[in-house]
Amino acid sequence: MRKLVAAVSVLIGLSIAVPAPAQAYDPTKGYNGVCTGADALTGVTVVIDFQELDGNGGTAAPTLTRCSPNANPGTDRTGVKALQDAGIVVAGTVRWGLGFLCRLEGRPSATETLPLTGSPTYKEACVNTPPAGAYWGYWHANGSGSTWTYSSFGASNRNVVPGGFEGWSFSLNKTSTTNPVPGVTPTNPAVNANNPTIGLSVNDLDRKITLGQSTSLTWTSTNATGITANSVTPASGGGAWSGSRTVPGGTLTITPTATGTYVYTIAATGNGVTVYSSATLTVQ
Repeated sequence: MRKLVAAVSVLIGLSIAVPAPAQAYDPTKGYNGVCTGADALTGVTVVIDFQELDGNGGTAAPTLTRCSPNANPGTDRTGVKALQDAGIVVAGTVRWGLGFLCRLEGRPSATETLPLTGSPTYKEACVNTPPAGAYWGYWHANGSGSTWTYSSFGASNRNVVPGGFEGWSFSLNKTSTTNPVPGVTPTNPAVNANNPTIGLSVNDLDRKITLGQSTSLTWTSTNATGITANSVTPASGGGAWSGSRTVPGGTLTITPTATGTYVYTIAATGNGVTVYSSATLTVQ
């Protein structure tokens, strides 16, 4: 995904030069620590690990762990929405908006120096896609184990797993095999390790296409014995989305036949439990 975004950025060039603003911090959102109580299986725990940014320029940035409650349990949220619901200040780039996150809690700031290999005085302006050597890596976990998984989707394109973890770890001068995982073990004691999980994503950066174009939906699951393309709303115009789907995951190309905003829902069953995930696509 990073390579695709970078390639597109080079091709279309730069047209705007004012960084995208962050939303205002709201201290009433979320709370410190792993989600517990009523939020344990409906909320998601957000971890922000600043790595080398901690202490850069004399500004301390200890790792943050916050519960992001879901105000509407049973409804899906993107990774970006989970950050916002946790009270984390997020800022995207000029080119992609929140389709590509550039700063978390104001870091890296526009004035701090990032000793990037080949560009030791680099400063992040958040105008275009951050370089592969200095960016926020996005990770996730379902809460039943202790291992993080690097996300192949951006936070605007991926729905969080209730009871799970969303991790952000700053990667400086690392490679795809050495990117640091967040320094918090992603275990939620309330999660049954045998229950299924399912995630559905639209494979398009801003989840928007023009009528006549095609895109694809990708699903991933754990502990599922069956997966079904459950529904699309509205029921007509969104393309073919029904029937059984491959376990544990797969990708399906869809070609909408009418303009509108479509919500695709997928269901996974296993261990006597059925769970759902949905993804939204706008056809212009």
